[in-house]
Amino acid sequence: MFAVQKKRRSRGMTLIEIMVVLVILGLIAGAIGYNVFNQLKEAQVRTATLDLKAISNGVDLYHVETGQWPDGLTQLVPKYIKDLHKDPWGSDYAYVRTGEGYDVYSYGPDKAQGGGDDITVHGGEGTPTATK
Repeated sequence: MFAVQKKRRSRGMTLIEIMVVLVILGLIAGAIGYNVFNQLKEAQVRTATLDLKAISNGVDLYHVETGQWPDGLTQLVPKYIKDLHKDPWGSDYAYVRTGEGYDVYSYGPDKAQGGGDDITVHGGEGTPTATK
């Protein structure tokens, strides 16, 4: 018996095959990244809303105990709120007294008043309401 051995050439990946794989991986990474950043934005808005509601509760407690509205948010620390930190975008929360109560707000991701992304909690007359 005579065995014939064929020489096999080792075949590597061509440049086009490598590029196709990289494009597919890039599309997958892009889809995942888009979803992650979208969830991050929603989480930041929810965090700011919860912080504003906590500040609003502190303002209401201050009003109940003293009969007056505070002049600023620093008057609430540490008795009415544990600490006063910045919003998720690195800006200070704001407080404004209005004729019928007060507003506490964050300027949102654009860090400027207006623009449709401000987050506000109005309080002082009944139940506080949150708006975005």
